[in-house]
Amino acid sequence: MYKMTLVLIVKNESRCIERCLSSFREYVDEIILVDTGSTDDTIQKAKKYHPIIQEIEWRNDFSWARNTALEMSSGDWNMVVDADEWLIGGGQTLLGLKTKSAEFVGVVEIENQLGDDRQMQRSHVALPRILPRAVRYVGKIHEQPKHTFPTQRLDIRFGHDGYLGEQQVHKRGRNEQILRSELESAPIDAYLNYQLGKDLAIQEKYQESIAFFETAKRGALANVIWRHDVVVRLLFSYKKAKRFSEGFSLIADEEPRYSYSPDFYFCCGDFCIDGALYLPDHSQTLIPMIESYFLKARAVGENSQIDDRVVGRGSFLAAYNLYAFYSSTGRDELANQYLKLYEAEKI
Repeated sequence: MYKMTLVLIVKNESRCIERCLSSFREYVDEIILVDTGSTDDTIQKAKKYHPIIQEIEWRNDFSWARNTALEMSSGDWNMVVDADEWLIGGGQTLLGLKTKSAEFVGVVEIENQLGDDRQMQRSHVALPRILPRAVRYVGKIHEQPKHTFPTQRLDIRFGHDGYLGEQQVHKRGRNEQILRSELESAPIDAYLNYQLGKDLAIQEKYQESIAFFETAKRGALANVIWRHDVVVRLLFSYKKAKRFSEGFSLIADEEPRYSYSPDFYFCCGDFCIDGALYLPDHSQTLIPMIESYFLKARAVGENSQIDDRVVGRGSFLAAYNLYAFYSSTGRDELANQYLKLYEAEKI
């Protein structure tokens, strides 16, 4: 049998540390917890799960902190999690790894909760989180494991609620500061520009986020999995900044590439709604495009192969927007049809 270690770094995670540790406890042989300066009762709550605890001083370097925790592990496999994550499914798969030699990096699915209580949404992203013993991280922020192992998608799902509004407050400024520092030495690094664009957009600094998303899009290889998310987020930033000419050019350029993506078509429809409102001289052209893009999103359907996808854009969310569209244009029969679809499909 091979040993599985749960590895995490924490700071002031009293809200969620027990949810995290209790969900993983029965599937691991060891828990390593590195605390980077908690002032609440995180450590006291964690102790009931008998972790090995190390307190360190924070250095604005996530890789260093994660690698410090990994050095403490005695596992053949290291499962790296954050305190605001928990196991949704795949416990038996985790147990099965204990019978396998650690010769690949395991990719798990993260189900992110987005929005707020009024409009909760879910997005999905696949991330490498189950690592052979020797693998370590690089990058001070949005760190990535560096390795030459093959990767394998595993039937394991984590929940994550760290993107909810109230959880973002303490991260604002910290992530931006580290990313800007990293970009000083690598100003055209596509991935760092993408991450800073995301951070600024979360802070609703859309005008500023655009430049970083544009740099990321220019520098990203065509097949890199996060390029799709760059395009979708850039289009949303163009909408919020009311930069419609650039947004329509982006749609024209990228539609041939992303015809498989309900997220792309959904965001195109959303973009055209604002375009019709702020460019009334073009509304007669844009109104049919709104309908067309949401219908295309539904025609593609939910595509589980897309990284960073929002659940419902290929089904119930598009149905609701079509209901609103047909209601506003006086087509009550179609509106009622899509309202029923929304009610039937929503999660």
